[in-house]
Amino acid sequence: MSSVIPFARLRVTTDQRTHRPGECDHHNIRLDPRGGIVTCRDCSAALTPFWALTMLADQYAVALAHIERLERRLAGADARILDLSAELDAKQAKEPSKHSPTFP
Repeated sequence: MSSVIPFARLRVTTDQRTHRPGECDHHNIRLDPRGGIVTCRDCSAALTPFWALTMLADQYAVALAHIERLERRLAGADARILDLSAELDAKQAKEPSKHSPTFP
């Protein structure tokens, strides 16, 4: 019985990392609609459908956040353009016209 290892000597830990450096991200997936099998196109690893759905949902949330950030920047840029346009119009209204027509 010398090959039996007592459980007290084992340490069991869970790895909560979603990505390990040097490993595939599995972002390029292949779906088999007939068998419900999900595989990574890059490394051919079999993936659980729930993991793939979670990964796609996370990517969708990141994309939506990026779109919202760009929309806020665009709205800010539009407001700034309107401000600058109003300033330019006010400046041009104050300046006398250099090319006023002369009548004989």
